[in-house]
Amino acid sequence: MQTIDSHDLLVIGGGPAGLSAALKSSTHGVKTALIEERITLGGQIFKRLGVGFKESSPKSLGKDYARGAELISDIEKSNVEVFESTQVVSIEDSFVYTTHPIYGTRAFKFKNLIITPGAYDRPVVFPGWTLPGVMTAGAVQTLVKTQQLSPGKKILFAGSGPLALAFSAQLLELGAPVYKVLESSHPPKLSEILRLTAAVSGNWNLISDAIRYRSILLKKSVPFKYRRIVIKAEGQGRVESVTHCKVDDKWRPIEGTEEVESVDLLCLGYGFFPSHEIFRFLGCSFIYEENQGGFKVEKDQWGETSVPAIFAAGDGTGVTGSYSAIAQGALAGLRVAFLHGNLSELQLRDLATSYIRELSNRNKFQKALNHMFDVRPGIYELASDETIVCRCESVKKSDIDSVIESSADISVVKAYTRAGMGLCQGRNCQRQIAAMISKRYNLPFSEIAFATPRFPIKPVEIGLIADGSIRDEKYFINEK
Repeated sequence: MQTIDSHDLLVIGGGPAGLSAALKSSTHGVKTALIEERITLGGQIFKRLGVGFKESSPKSLGKDYARGAELISDIEKSNVEVFESTQVVSIEDSFVYTTHPIYGTRAFKFKNLIITPGAYDRPVVFPGWTLPGVMTAGAVQTLVKTQQLSPGKKILFAGSGPLALAFSAQLLELGAPVYKVLESSHPPKLSEILRLTAAVSGNWNLISDAIRYRSILLKKSVPFKYRRIVIKAEGQGRVESVTHCKVDDKWRPIEGTEEVESVDLLCLGYGFFPSHEIFRFLGCSFIYEENQGGFKVEKDQWGETSVPAIFAAGDGTGVTGSYSAIAQGALAGLRVAFLHGNLSELQLRDLATSYIRELSNRNKFQKALNHMFDVRPGIYELASDETIVCRCESVKKSDIDSVIESSADISVVKAYTRAGMGLCQGRNCQRQIAAMISKRYNLPFSEIAFATPRFPIKPVEIGLIADGSIRDEKYFINEK
């Protein structure tokens, strides 16, 4: 194992929050290292072009791309040590252990740790959701943004919330042929518009973005249908058609309103889940908010968690968007600089004022939006008995139901059915299983504990972490 020099601060995650945290701490004299599992910085929202592509103008690739380019440029000019293509394997006793495809295993010693793991698309389970051509918005956006290609010629976008409007318009701008958008929620009510208007201070850029996105759909003559949800995808070898229908206030299908349409790509955008596994492993405290992705790590205004020296920032702590993530990262970075004696309390408060105000404005706006687009229970009730819930291990709903009849413990379901044991480690199926338990036993989500997390947080090649000097002689008896 290659041991890296110790750092005052390690930042895990190179998205908006991580970049902001590393930049602020380094600017104020903290010896900082940034660890990112991807080959480039930026995270999902600031994702860079793929290898071999050249950008002639960042602005031509969208406002988010240009914002990310500026932040990454600032990092490259700073004293932050950046370690890309580096995946966290474990965290123990002030050490972060990682793997790299070329440099192998490494140990990073830290005094403080800021974790910014980001979020991933909310999976929605319904008959046919595992067919090729049924993709999440993040996956489609990645292909279009980084590889400059569209994965379909006739794309139906189904989802809810600001994401349904923003992503469908962004895909159209990037050349992906979205022909219709289905929104599960109702059209905005007057009371909701007034509540949103009251929270508009400090959020004019988001309002202008929404107006621009809506104008793009109108200009392209793309229908935007409210209160409709996809209940089935069908096809031979890949998606060829989808069935969608009207829903009630709980997002439950209304019989007799079904429509079938031919498509070659179904893009799903129902929001995000925080990647909170690493916080759970470290023993951080959690609170529950469904519209911010469910369980989210509990932290103070500086991002400090219940575990000493561990900070959290960005969408991995509750989904609130890139502007909030940057402000959260900045506050955490400034706090670490203060803890290391590089800022006085007066300097800390002065530098933090604008970011605290920014977060306050963003949070008010976010709450108003959440009221308009509450996630409803019907989204978890679309699967039939034969629907595969755990796609990694091909476990059907009926198999899971039989175990739930005798236990409300997700870990028991995992042990008996293998649901959650695959490559995604439950990211695609745990929330669906929790919803099934919630309905069967009339329990709130907040009382249903997820399966015990284990390192490595994400799958790694055994060859990257195995010690070649260790041999079990019983397997080499006949080697001669």
